[in-house]
Amino acid sequence: MDSHTPPGLDLNFLQGLRLLYVEDEDEVRELLSRFLGRRVGTLEVAVNGREGLEAFLKGEYDVVVTDIKMPEMDGLEMASRIRATGHAVPIIVVTAYSDRDYLLRSIDLGVDRYVTKPIDPDALLTAIHDAVMVRTQQKALLAAETRIADILQQTVMALARAIEMRDPYTDGHQKRVSALAAAIAKEMGLAREVVEGVRFGALIHDIGSIRIPSEILCKPGKLKPIEFEIIKNHSQAGYELLKDVDFPWPIAEMVRQHHERLNGSGYPQGLKGEAILLEARILAVADVVEAMSSDRPYRPALGLEQALAELESGAGQLYDAEVVNACVRLMRRRPDLLPEQGL
Repeated sequence: MDSHTPPGLDLNFLQGLRLLYVEDEDEVRELLSRFLGRRVGTLEVAVNGREGLEAFLKGEYDVVVTDIKMPEMDGLEMASRIRATGHAVPIIVVTAYSDRDYLLRSIDLGVDRYVTKPIDPDALLTAIHDAVMVRTQQKALLAAETRIADILQQTVMALARAIEMRDPYTDGHQKRVSALAAAIAKEMGLAREVVEGVRFGALIHDIGSIRIPSEILCKPGKLKPIEFEIIKNHSQAGYELLKDVDFPWPIAEMVRQHHERLNGSGYPQGLKGEAILLEARILAVADVVEAMSSDRPYRPALGLEQALAELESGAGQLYDAEVVNACVRLMRRRPDLLPEQGL
């Protein structure tokens, strides 16, 4: 095999790779080791799956190339054990046309590429290049998505703080509701994406209160009917502020619906039952617990027991019974869940 390298490949990229090559056939291993050794930065060679796995666990590699049929431990068993460690390293298997069952197993294991025998060195090098390049791009994309998610969370937290700065009695309210709502969603066994949506929505569920005059928002006595109507408008106002923001969750609707009640007695739309988003039903329960357990301008904190009694008396009528049950279980087990000033 000469020093030829297929066109279109990034030589500098290849020369920076750390490659683990596993092959039991002496002649094939010698030829491909010589070929690959001239083109990648670091090459480690093993003669079977057991030896290959040991080498992988001791070192750091950018890509693994392995034959399938080998003594002691075959290539797919090695690949399976590598995947079991949580490593996402690209794995390329070398297989024969007749190895249909092995090929199907390799797909199930998440093997990145396969190269058929007899081996074309150029095809193998291209597979290595492309598999690592794709994985590198995936990692970069994931890092970018994580950064965007972090920025989104920081922005939402800043909004939450800005909202609560107007009313010292609700300082930290949204953060506490967010923690409790997410914990309830998790207690209910909901998907991680739903839990995160609930967490984010709860952080800004009262964003519409920026439309409420401070003298009403912080009024120490009983509200007049017209003042209460103004307060009630905060749910719809929050929806109007958020409806055009392309969140990955139905945040605007969660904000609008968090004062809806199962029997239709809530506001602003008077929705009933399943017409209310599950996320909003969770938020409603968390909001009631935190609000009743905290001081307000017009009353002192009522306490956790009274808050839970309110939920249980309204379960199935005002509040979703499944959500209430999850919340009560959670608070009986973790009464310290919310930080100081709520609970």
